[in-house]
Amino acid sequence: MLSYFGQYSVSSIEHIDRHEWDALVTDSDFFHSHGWLAGLDYALGQTDVLALNGNTGVLGGCALWKGEDHPGLFYLPDYFPGLKGPWQRPFLWGGARRSTHNELPCVRGDRRGEALSTIAEMLIQYSASQRYYASIVPFMPLHLALEMARYCPYARVLMHSAEATIPVPTGGLDSQLQLLRSHHRIRTNAELAAFSRLGNRVEWRQLDDHLLESAAELIASNREKYGSYQGIDWMLRIFDGQKKSSIIDTAIAAVAWRGQQIVGITIFYRFGSTLHARYYGSNYQINDNDFRYFVLTYYHSLDYAAKNGLRECRLSISALRAKTRRGAKIEPLAALLLFENAPLSIDECEDYNHRFYQYYQKQYSTYLTPDWTLLA
Repeated sequence: MLSYFGQYSVSSIEHIDRHEWDALVTDSDFFHSHGWLAGLDYALGQTDVLALNGNTGVLGGCALWKGEDHPGLFYLPDYFPGLKGPWQRPFLWGGARRSTHNELPCVRGDRRGEALSTIAEMLIQYSASQRYYASIVPFMPLHLALEMARYCPYARVLMHSAEATIPVPTGGLDSQLQLLRSHHRIRTNAELAAFSRLGNRVEWRQLDDHLLESAAELIASNREKYGSYQGIDWMLRIFDGQKKSSIIDTAIAAVAWRGQQIVGITIFYRFGSTLHARYYGSNYQINDNDFRYFVLTYYHSLDYAAKNGLRECRLSISALRAKTRRGAKIEPLAALLLFENAPLSIDECEDYNHRFYQYYQKQYSTYLTPDWTLLA
């Protein structure tokens, strides 16, 4: 059953035309793609998607969920240290579940401003109708959050994260090495040499059922090492959902073998001209210092991307220092907050954002993308 609010529908993603929706999703916003959202619904249960509908089809929209109620990446009270606000109140979350990159799929051209304005207004109205205090779209590229905020007087933009992206040079890894500072280049060559010296080789594989079973075990092992205990069955359920939605067909795995054993795996997803790194797993029973994570995720991915005509590798929000040393650029991510009556002034938000910018400027100055100057 669809619930309509003017030109809006709020329904599960299965009720939205896949081609119309994906035509609005940018290459960098893979986790808002129809297949990814459907895969999550199959695996974890349905959530809603708010869609703006016009005479020509879907004009824009946003996936919706509830966030999480324990500390971590999707727990609002952790987001803005030192800034007082209604962070303990219930918020409606926009963006894909557990995604650390969220854009709002929307038409381009003359209708974009009107569509964004309407989407913002509808998010505010719908969150109120569901008894939420307000709406939040976290992990949003800064320039897009600021664009959206222009159309809503009670929107606020607050910085809370950053992500790493490696532009893919035409010559792949060899070209990337020439771009690195000498000491970083020496480190990279040493890591590649150690990986080979210990008897490892890399193979690129599609994800068949046998490899998925091995991947689930290795990924669960890696997550347990860093405090997540969702386990092998949870990962297999995620992969089953991706098979049902067919998004698994966009996946490609970089597999590290030693003899007949898999010692590491990174699973990427191709979307348009972008390669998205999503899952990493490791065999910690063979735990020598062979730099398998860096080799699979940062180094061989560049060769794969260059050979397949891809433009960039997106590497998410963790370990930014290690990623910059290997050629990544750091992009700013903001939370877009949509209120009926904003409890924070624009000046408070700008002051907070400027302090955030100063910290990142101090930590990563030569690696920041031009969008950071929007906070200067």
